[in-house]
Amino acid sequence: MNDRAFLSVFTPSRTAPEDLEAIFVQRQAMLADAVERVRESATTGNKHHLLFVGPRGTGKTHLVTLLVHRLGQDEELKKRLHIAWLNEDETSTTLLEFLRRIYLALVKRYPDDYSEESLELVYDMGPDAAEHWLANLLLEQLKDRTLLVVVENLDALFEGLGQSGQQRLRAFIQEHPVLTIVATAQRLVDDITKRKSVFFGFFQTEQLVTLSVEEAAELLSKIAMLNGQPEVAAFLCSPTGRARIRALHHLSGGNHRIYIVLSQFITRDNVDTLVGPFFKMIDEMTPYYQERIRWLPAQQRKIVEYLCTCERPTPVKDLAKRLFASHQTISSQLKDLRDKGYVQSAQRGRESLYEIAEPLMRICVEVKENQTSEPMRLLVDFLRVWYDARDITARLQGGNTGSIARAYLQGAIEKNSELGDLRAQLLVEGFRAELGDEQGERWLSLIESYAQESEALALACGELAKGNKDQALSLLAEIADESSGQSVSVRAWACLLAGEIYFKEGEFARAIEALNPIFGMSDAPVELLAMALFNRGGTYRQLGESEKALADYSAVIVLPNAPVELVAMALFNRGVVYGELGESEKALADYSAVIALPNAPVEPVAMALVNRGWTYWHVNDTKHSEQDFEKVLGLTEAPIALRVAAHFALATICIATGRWDSGVSVLAGGLALGTTEEQPYVGDSEDIIAALFESTLTPSIRRERTSELVQVYQDHNAILQLGEALTSHLGRLYRTGEDLPASDSLEFWASAWEEAGRDIDAFRVPLRIFRTGIDFLKAAGKDRGILLNLNQEERRILEQALKLEAEL
Repeated sequence: MNDRAFLSVFTPSRTAPEDLEAIFVQRQAMLADAVERVRESATTGNKHHLLFVGPRGTGKTHLVTLLVHRLGQDEELKKRLHIAWLNEDETSTTLLEFLRRIYLALVKRYPDDYSEESLELVYDMGPDAAEHWLANLLLEQLKDRTLLVVVENLDALFEGLGQSGQQRLRAFIQEHPVLTIVATAQRLVDDITKRKSVFFGFFQTEQLVTLSVEEAAELLSKIAMLNGQPEVAAFLCSPTGRARIRALHHLSGGNHRIYIVLSQFITRDNVDTLVGPFFKMIDEMTPYYQERIRWLPAQQRKIVEYLCTCERPTPVKDLAKRLFASHQTISSQLKDLRDKGYVQSAQRGRESLYEIAEPLMRICVEVKENQTSEPMRLLVDFLRVWYDARDITARLQGGNTGSIARAYLQGAIEKNSELGDLRAQLLVEGFRAELGDEQGERWLSLIESYAQESEALALACGELAKGNKDQALSLLAEIADESSGQSVSVRAWACLLAGEIYFKEGEFARAIEALNPIFGMSDAPVELLAMALFNRGGTYRQLGESEKALADYSAVIVLPNAPVELVAMALFNRGVVYGELGESEKALADYSAVIALPNAPVEPVAMALVNRGWTYWHVNDTKHSEQDFEKVLGLTEAPIALRVAAHFALATICIATGRWDSGVSVLAGGLALGTTEEQPYVGDSEDIIAALFESTLTPSIRRERTSELVQVYQDHNAILQLGEALTSHLGRLYRTGEDLPASDSLEFWASAWEEAGRDIDAFRVPLRIFRTGIDFLKAAGKDRGILLNLNQEERRILEQALKLEAEL
């Protein structure tokens, strides 16, 4: 193994540029853009001025170091550009002092072109004369080159220069357009953001954000490869490695600098070997954090110190109470601290809660307060996310650790018991931050439930939620493997989830392949076994293998202690398959079994009633058909979609049996019910239209009833849904093949609808599609040229309804 590369924690410019390039992450595009803009500044009269803004430790100096390095390697720029990288710890209170700093930086970098002795004369001059003389010297020695000035902590420079110094600097830049500035700052200050400030709008500003977990993983992997540790890089890709990264992320708050410090802990798996280096790291980092806190104004310092003692995010009112300050004062200071990157906030209803952005900052307070032998809170929390709860317990019970390690493990167990599993909480919160509202609502509760059972399973689910199906499937395959060390339950869940993914992708054979291992797992929970059988039955049905589908559904039905909801759905689906096979009696028997099943959920009961009602209708048992649909209407807890479907089914039966008024009444009830939802559901009206078409009526009555039907839909704002059903109805007519209705009948049918909807704007497009479809049917469905009466989009709708392949 190679020696570890020297990665300076606080002064990246001391690290070899090649090593900085090797571990560079997140900002490749930003760096490339900065190089190009400085190149343009050096080779044209168009000067760019760049400002990179971010809290301490977010990689500003790393970025600037690479920028200077890449510019310095450019042979063409060596003749066109001189670089003055200023010492960030020096102070300038006048333009004269700033120019002197620039000149000395050039002396250091280009000793053949600039000499410190040249400055001796300036020390005997008055300030104004010295400034003028030094500016001329600088310009003279630059010749026709562009000067790049690299300034770190621009906010401190502007504070030192003050309003007068800033004005003189801006005037110098305007009068002598040879200068381009690349600067960094911890935050945007008024000297840059206020409209009346001298440098408002002067800089192209880039905000540097902290690392995401994925970007942190990339950084740590690159550090491992730089250090000749490919096995560590490979470990980071494993579920345990990813969990370790989240543990580091919890401590670092996404701070680049802290990840470099913490990279040494990645593979330490023994608590005894972990404690010593952790304490060493605390000793090294404490001065850094103490300095950052000392830099703050007194009121902000008190807030940060108090938050360092808090276990949970704290409301503003509690901070105000504990710090003897007004709510307004604390809110104002917290906003400033958030801008500086010291704290972060979250909303709970209308209340804002605050916590330290970097948990490691707690060491400043804890080191001073921890004067006893009690375990350090920060390390206890670290162990809570470094190991999962079961692993902590197993390590403590194993008895192979020293007394200090045992004390910390015991502390981690007690704290998890009191406050919940921190590792699982962080996993869920991480996905909460990554997922949008819609995906979060759909997936977060599932991720949370999986996190309690298996972190790896929750990770797979989270990747699936983010749309990373391949990553999710790879994780699930690892979990399902016998050698994964996961419980049978977790392995079974992994198989089920993989099967579901493949099913949704239409890869039915692979879905079955993913589910099959469950049946070879001894002691697999009956619920999961029933789910696997049910899902495989559905997959076989999609493949057209009805007998295998029936076998799997039957296996669920007779499985001892199978969940009643799965038994109900297996009975229902078996009834559907029997119906598809034309075995109506068996279908009716299964639907009846669902309806009679003790404790069956209301939804499958309602589904069974709807399907049994239609089955009765198709075997000409109108009485029992109507009774089933009416029972659905009485199930007020059934999903609205099923109740609407029952209304429409009853309306269809009434219209088909000559009870028009009853049919319209029950149809209106269904439409009214469907529009009560936030997202209205008004069902499928194709059967209703077909029933009206097939009824034996005089032309005048048919026209009258068509008009009345349109009015009912218009009254319930459902005209578009009626138009969709009318288009679908064309497909039903076309599929009758040689038995197409007579041309006169089709023409009258089209005319009736056109007359009924002629004054309804929303019905014009559906009617145009319907008219073209009728004309196509009148031509026996053989003249595709008729379809050209529609535009491309409308034509495609009709072609889909008729199941015609679009012509090229």
